[in-house]
Amino acid sequence: MYNIIVAGKKVQLDKPASDITRNLWLGLLAEFDIYQFAMNGHQLLLLVPKTSVNYSPVQRSNIAHRIEQTTHIPAVFYFDKLPTYERDRLVDKGVYFVVSDKFAFVPTLLANRRLSNNEIPSQLLPSTQYLLLLHLQHSSLNGMTISEIAEIAPYKYATLAKSAQQLTALGLAEFKVDNNRNKRLIFNPDKRELWKKSQPYLSNPIKQSGYIDEPLNHGIIGGIEALSHYSMLVGENFPTRVFTVVESKELKNRLSQIEDIQRVEIWKYPPIATDGYVDRLSLYLTLRDDNDPRVQKELEIMINEMPW
Repeated sequence: MYNIIVAGKKVQLDKPASDITRNLWLGLLAEFDIYQFAMNGHQLLLLVPKTSVNYSPVQRSNIAHRIEQTTHIPAVFYFDKLPTYERDRLVDKGVYFVVSDKFAFVPTLLANRRLSNNEIPSQLLPSTQYLLLLHLQHSSLNGMTISEIAEIAPYKYATLAKSAQQLTALGLAEFKVDNNRNKRLIFNPDKRELWKKSQPYLSNPIKQSGYIDEPLNHGIIGGIEALSHYSMLVGENFPTRVFTVVESKELKNRLSQIEDIQRVEIWKYPPIATDGYVDRLSLYLTLRDDNDPRVQKELEIMINEMPW
């Protein structure tokens, strides 16, 4: 093979350097022809089958992971044809693949495509907001690749690539290529300034809220009770409980808008828990429109005292 079509572009294939093939195991070289190609600043390895051996998505995921650990280059499997249900299984396992000139799943490329102005959302996607707030408060994501972020974030690679793309399009981060041709996400080192700059794009994480007629002893604590944990404000008799959309399947049909014993919030993204309480910045976004001046005063103090 001399070239393939990826995302409508003809891509030249080359034999990989000897130091790359030298690190690959014999069984792999017996089953696949290995090619190397570059696209949008990324180096990738293409695996073209020599035999009719049919690997499962899990096996292909394990092979790709081992190759990337060994060579530091992502692996892409080539197919002449592939049924839709098989594509879905591979996508679910995060396996990169190309089907002749008809279809390609190489989400690494998503992180490199520039968004046009009319494609930039006016608010951060839930996954993007989660990443930004995680970076600002707990785990610094500065200098990490998308693959490295995927190891600590509750989202799949393709979702994270789209979120990183949005961050760079809005000027909240940028990509820099290291010596190994890996793209790394770089944030402004001044986290307080980054928080201020992101304000127009941040939204209330609450998707749905309401009350039920019995107290709950599970779920992360949010609302006024969480604010009282971070401030001098008096808490609630029954703390607000926060759940994700996935966790709330049973609860959401029981929610009433009539005030009752237990307040429940269903969030668009997983709460970033700190000792059982939602994180400060997400909490701020849920309460910033509260009309109580005491709440607004404590929110201001909480943000001013943030350990950036």
